[in-house]
Amino acid sequence: MQDNLSRCPTAHSTALLLAVNSYEQKLLNVLTKARLAISRGPPTAVWRQRADKEEIIELNRDVRIYWADFMGAISVQTHETVHRIERDVNRMRSGVNRVELSVDSIGYNSHIKELVPLSSATGEDHDICLHGTRTEVLDLIYQWVDDPNAPQLWWLTDVAGAGKSTIAKHLSTEWKHQGRLAGCYFFNKNRPETTNKQGFCDTLAAQMANNQPQLRSLITHAIKEIGPILSMCPFEEKLDKLVIQPMSNVALVLVIDALDECDERDRAIILHKLLSSLPQAPQLKILITSRPERDIAQLLEGYRSRTDSLHDVEFKSNRDDIAAFVEHKLRGLVRSSELTNEGVDRLAKRVNCLFILASTACKVVEESPTPQGDLEELLNPNQDLLRDINTLYSTILTRACKGAQVGQGSGSKIWQLLINVLKAILATTTPLTISAIDGLLGIKNTKRLVEFLSSVLNVRPDGIVIILHPTFREFLEDQTKAGQFHIDMTDAHKLMAKGCLSIMKRELCFNICQLGSSFVLNRDVPDLNEKISKHISKGLQYGCVYWPDHIVNSNGASGDCEVDRALLQVIEDGSSLYWIEVMSALGNIPKAIKGLQDIEKYHLVSLLVQRTYACTNRAGKERGLKAKINDIKRFLIAFSTPISESIPHIYISAIPFTPKKSYIRQGAEALFPNTMSVFIGCTENWPEPPQEWLGHTSEVNSIAFSPDGRHVASGSKDKTIRLWDAETGQPLGEPLRGHSGTVWSVAFSPDGRRVVSGSKDKTIRLWDAGTGQTLGEPLQGHSANVVSVVFSPDGRRIVSGSWDETIRLWDAKTGQALRKPLRGHSGYVWSVAFSPDGRRIVSGSSDNTIRLWDAGTGQPLGESLRGHSDYVSSVAFSPDGSRIVSGSRDKTIRLWDAGTGRPLGEPLQAHSDDVWSMASSPDGRHIISGSGDSTIQPWDSEIGQQLRNQSPGNTDPASVAIPSNSGPVSTLSPQECSISNTPHTKTHDSRRFVGISGLRGLSSLMDPDLQVSGPHFAPPGFFDCSISEDGWVSSSDGVLYWVPPHNRYGLQHSHILTIPTDSSFRATWIDFIHFHCGTSWVKCRK
Repeated sequence: MQDNLSRCPTAHSTALLLAVNSYEQKLLNVLTKARLAISRGPPTAVWRQRADKEEIIELNRDVRIYWADFMGAISVQTHETVHRIERDVNRMRSGVNRVELSVDSIGYNSHIKELVPLSSATGEDHDICLHGTRTEVLDLIYQWVDDPNAPQLWWLTDVAGAGKSTIAKHLSTEWKHQGRLAGCYFFNKNRPETTNKQGFCDTLAAQMANNQPQLRSLITHAIKEIGPILSMCPFEEKLDKLVIQPMSNVALVLVIDALDECDERDRAIILHKLLSSLPQAPQLKILITSRPERDIAQLLEGYRSRTDSLHDVEFKSNRDDIAAFVEHKLRGLVRSSELTNEGVDRLAKRVNCLFILASTACKVVEESPTPQGDLEELLNPNQDLLRDINTLYSTILTRACKGAQVGQGSGSKIWQLLINVLKAILATTTPLTISAIDGLLGIKNTKRLVEFLSSVLNVRPDGIVIILHPTFREFLEDQTKAGQFHIDMTDAHKLMAKGCLSIMKRELCFNICQLGSSFVLNRDVPDLNEKISKHISKGLQYGCVYWPDHIVNSNGASGDCEVDRALLQVIEDGSSLYWIEVMSALGNIPKAIKGLQDIEKYHLVSLLVQRTYACTNRAGKERGLKAKINDIKRFLIAFSTPISESIPHIYISAIPFTPKKSYIRQGAEALFPNTMSVFIGCTENWPEPPQEWLGHTSEVNSIAFSPDGRHVASGSKDKTIRLWDAETGQPLGEPLRGHSGTVWSVAFSPDGRRVVSGSKDKTIRLWDAGTGQTLGEPLQGHSANVVSVVFSPDGRRIVSGSWDETIRLWDAKTGQALRKPLRGHSGYVWSVAFSPDGRRIVSGSSDNTIRLWDAGTGQPLGESLRGHSDYVSSVAFSPDGSRIVSGSRDKTIRLWDAGTGRPLGEPLQAHSDDVWSMASSPDGRHIISGSGDSTIQPWDSEIGQQLRNQSPGNTDPASVAIPSNSGPVSTLSPQECSISNTPHTKTHDSRRFVGISGLRGLSSLMDPDLQVSGPHFAPPGFFDCSISEDGWVSSSDGVLYWVPPHNRYGLQHSHILTIPTDSSFRATWIDFIHFHCGTSWVKCRK
């Protein structure tokens, strides 16, 4: 204690040290007396015993007194120390409060960062009103905002170019400075990402959190409530929770500009939701500006502003505002004597009070080398160039052609260059920089041409070129207005398609990002973004991502052989692999797959194939463009995991396992010979769309089609969910793992972006259908197997049925139970379904009955529907909601009137075993049933008869599903309606499996000189290798290579030889003689 106290310099520590020293000295004195007594030896007489007893009592008393003195000193010092600490704490408290506020702010920011706001929608491209102009309309709007009894919405409407956006920008700026602005959103056709409802809520909510600190906690709470599926949340719910509810008790303003530039369908959704939400936020004011489009006027006519027309020359205020604006813009030229006041006044009078006309004319004069001459030309009454904005645009383009022609070649060449640049600007999916336009068009003139068009185009500081006003775009797209400058958008997309393919041909190369090692996945490369910026030009990034979109939008680039040849060249010379590199680096492999699917979906490839061979005189359609595009698509789907996660493993992992006769494999073998060789376990061809989709390791209990029919989800006894490509039957990525028991039921959300699953582990899980990631925590509440799950038609709710004899409703966003369980059945609930309008639920049970429920209240509707003599295993509504169809273990199907609950006709009988699954065709005319008799049976639901003979093929069709875009059910084959598997634990057919003891049994199939030591999946020189669940073989160095699902079992069990080689348990042997990985991975290329 002394040592510790002596190191403390404070006065309090010194006082305590003195007390300790004093106590120690007194104890030493007692100890000395005790030792003296002991030295006298044992007592020999009574008097000595008494003396010693008294001495012991005295020593004990001294010890107690010294202890009391010591503790008293400690108490005094402790009291003083406590007072000191209290003073220090009080001084620190204000600082702590500031720290707490900072921590809270960090907490808010962590959730606010989940929002994805659009910076391009905040109006940064617009100016505010010139001081002293637009005072009348501004004053009226200020009065409206201040009047608590005024309508909550103000619609400022006028023709294009009247200055509405400038007023909106001015007001939002003023209100932000005053602390009254909640947020603003500026729709802009020049910023395609802003022209729909996608970023609307996130952008406003992010601004609200920034502009109004008192709303942050409310917005943060809303984000938490919505949960991990924030990006998938339906628009109406998102607007309500993130924007409207936080402003329920505050007086703030929202500004929404250029609503007419939003997609017509989306703006209707926005307006309907805003108008219906106004009562929830009675102090909220909303300013909306737009052109007087009919659909907007129908909804907002009652909120039209009381202001005069912003461009009517009859009003003096408009004339004065235009005069002030023109004088301000040209003031510098007047002061330098390059213009006269008289000329400026004449210009102000000639622009008809239209701000876009005035602004564009001023830009023409300002940027002219001879401003007085250009002004005189504009004012020439014989030419009448200022009669409207379209005439002025034509004049600007004509002058640009003449100006750019000097020293640049013929007029026709310059005109074509100008048109091509304008096509690129109009057709681009996302705004492009000057250098990107040059790269895509293969020219170097863009900068010069844009300079001559500076009165209608703007180059932002980041180099991106945008159109100054939407009227210029509208002019160019209207042939009657633009004449020789008309831009045909089909031709524009065709030009961009050629440009994208051309820049890919020129700039794509092997290892484009200069990655140093294959041990590290993309996400772990610390400077990947810097490498992308350095090595992949903006033009190439754009071309790689958007070339399929431009082909689709150009109607297949019909009739243009150059597009076909460019595409064929990119595909044939190995550039397709380099394209995949770029898409992997950009995280856009799903976009690549979708792009190829879109081309096939629109039946463009057939047209391209026909023209390709007409253009190139090449033969052999089996090697044609269609087959090659399909081959690339299948390659991307089959190897989406390694391709998405690592650029080097396109070559190291994907190519070696690609079928030997694949176009990609054959083209790559010559270019990339130094990879591992899969000499046992690699198929010859891509499998045909299989009758059996192999991937699960146990029974498949449920399947579901995505709404667009492209994907299938399946749930299995192996505790996983798998996603499949519906066309090829290939699995998409790795199994979805999370359940600890059998997966009984799966379903897609109506938008196809989520999957829900129910399991034996008594839980329900939500999954991202794109990434396979779990969304939030499991939904818990059932006390037994969850055997049926389905989304409501609007995607907001989930209904589940369980062996605990209950039905439950859940909020699909928060995962919260919406009400108490629905009770009424006296047996297992086997099947549940929503009605098409989402207002009713139907359930089937092992109590042999069917029940209807009110989805809003949870109350039963009427009595149980009775008629089946055994378990009701499947129920569904007809598409119009008028009928219910049910299947039962009594081997029959029944139809019921959904309104009255009465049976419709006699039971449908054809199956010889339990009916386990039912589905209705989209038109309601047909039913399809799956039975334990191994058949799938289609029915005519109107007459109650079979459509055709039963179709055997499945061993246990537990669940069937019909894609929403399918035709009549009679056109569906068994392969389209089922997934089955052949798990090795149940297969003993000697034609499929041959057991071999050790490695000797393989000797006749292997190179006799090959020496195998250790795990045969470990490359030489690597130790402690393991295979993860998602297929990566790793060592302490990092990831070595990836193994497809069908090869993992055989790779780890070398004693198994599987016949045929397309089995999911095929034997797999790899030759690593030419294998390169790590820092030498680039040597895979010769």
